Amino acid sequence: MQNILLAAGLASRSGGEKLFYPYQGHTIIHHSVAASLAAGLFTVVVTGHRAEEVASELLDLSSPSLLIVNNPHYARGQGSSTQAGVAALDGGLPFFISLADMPLIEAGHYRTLCDAYTGAPLRPRCGAKVGHPVLLPPSFIPLIAAQEGPFAMKELLASSPMEYLDTNEEAYVRDVDTASSYHALVKGSSPRP
Repeated sequence: MQNILLAAGLASRSGGEKLFYPYQGHTIIHHSVAASLAAGLFTVVVTGHRAEEVASELLDLSSPSLLIVNNPHYARGQGSSTQAGVAALDGGLPFFISLADMPLIEAGHYRTLCDAYTGAPLRPRCGAKVGHPVLLPPSFIPLIAAQEGPFAMKELLASSPMEYLDTNEEAYVRDVDTASSYHALVKGSSPRP
């Protein structure tokens, strides 16, 4: 399978720093990409804001299974970065959409979703919260590519039938958007609502 890993945003709630916070001896972006590669996924990292710095964090992960794609239109939102990612995918294979700021996601989380995949769109759900990565069939590649103007993947997914993997794994719903959520993560506590 293959994975679009979105790492293009402004990260304004963390002052642009969230992907560069240290985590388990590396940065969060490095950890996220390493987990995807360890799961055996062809990984397309979509960059935008601070693209050169993101790419430099991944130099030691260079392999035929890693492609870094820059989205010059990243300020238009996550939809445009997803479009940049799908343009680099194999059109005949299922694919994940994952977020680079979810450092608790490990290779096993991808494998669990792969094992549960029936060919329908699949999303993890922890309690009432839906999470990432989302696993989509190849039919979504042209659907995403055809979207015009700024669009939200959240709305596109909400308009499609979705299967859910119900789990108590907090990794699927825990991201690092702010300095406080990062500090809660490294202290091993839950972030404040």
